[in-house]
Amino acid sequence: MKNFKMKKFKKWTALLAATVMAAGVLAGCGGTKASDSAGNAAKADTEAGAASREASQVPEGTTVLLASHVFNDSHPWQQCLEKLGELLYERTDGRYTVEVHPAAGLSGGSSRTLIEMVGNGGLDIMVHASLSLEGFNPNYGVFALPFLFEDREQGLDILNHSEVGAQAMTWLESNGITGVALCENGTRYLANAVRQVRTPKDLAGLKIRVPESEVLLSEFKAWGADPTPMNMTEVYTAIQQGTVDGNENNIPAIDSNKLYEVCPYITTTAHCWEPAWIFFNSELLDSLSEEDREIFIQAAKEAAEYEVQLEGESEEEKMKTFVEYGCEIIELTPEERAAFKAQVQPVYDEYRGKLGSELVDSIVKAVENY
Repeated sequence: MKNFKMKKFKKWTALLAATVMAAGVLAGCGGTKASDSAGNAAKADTEAGAASREASQVPEGTTVLLASHVFNDSHPWQQCLEKLGELLYERTDGRYTVEVHPAAGLSGGSSRTLIEMVGNGGLDIMVHASLSLEGFNPNYGVFALPFLFEDREQGLDILNHSEVGAQAMTWLESNGITGVALCENGTRYLANAVRQVRTPKDLAGLKIRVPESEVLLSEFKAWGADPTPMNMTEVYTAIQQGTVDGNENNIPAIDSNKLYEVCPYITTTAHCWEPAWIFFNSELLDSLSEEDREIFIQAAKEAAEYEVQLEGESEEEKMKTFVEYGCEIIELTPEERAAFKAQVQPVYDEYRGKLGSELVDSIVKAVENY
């Protein structure tokens, strides 16, 4: 009993030490190189993940899988990962369970560090969308091309039944990460704290938070805005303090992060429908028996379907919530949306040059032939 208590104490001590180390690095230590700081932060957060895994209160014989995502705990991604945990626990007779950490809670709020932790085994599972994956494989930028999909139904159907959709789940394999199931991050709109936006001219000079996506940067620059990459966990405070004027995001994110409290003007630009996936650490998947691997993949597909269902149910209801709070929903007419679309058409040629015509044209043709 004494050894058990000492072991448990050491696990919690490791978690505390790793968390303090991560906080210190993120605060910025004098005289430390940026590259060293990033490496130390990733190491500290990975240690925090390991400590959390070991300290979890679970039955004997149950393996705890750590999962994370960048949104708050009311977001559909949270419910998706919780559903995955329920399915795995049930179908493996309690041999596996999933512990979900929202808001990038084991990676210091950093999306990039979260992804790295899945690759190195500090985390086992994540739900992540395409835009912020561009920094790991630029091919994911193809899904951010402006007004690519007509709606979410079209996007989901095409990616579930196309070669490029299948390929997208393999684009992080060199990073130690494997995609297993398609879900979504919804249709993206513009929300700002300054004024109504009905035309690209209305965007001129507005500082708009975007994910770490080169394609979105190009789009918003084409509209005359000043796009600013920023972690999701920082956005509310940045808008509240005037560091940025607004953000572009999906409705569940605007809701779960309460961005409607600081962005009273929401414009239905629908400039991007963004796919997301459930990803596993590749070594974890490879270590499973054939039977367990099949259970994991099927459970992930069902959890992804559940997430898609939640996304579809929530948008209209959330819009009502925003209006009740006092937000103004600026519904663009087809002509107004066409003006936004026309101004960013050169982005397609720009990314044919950067990503290759074959990739860009393959998704464009899939949409045209839909």
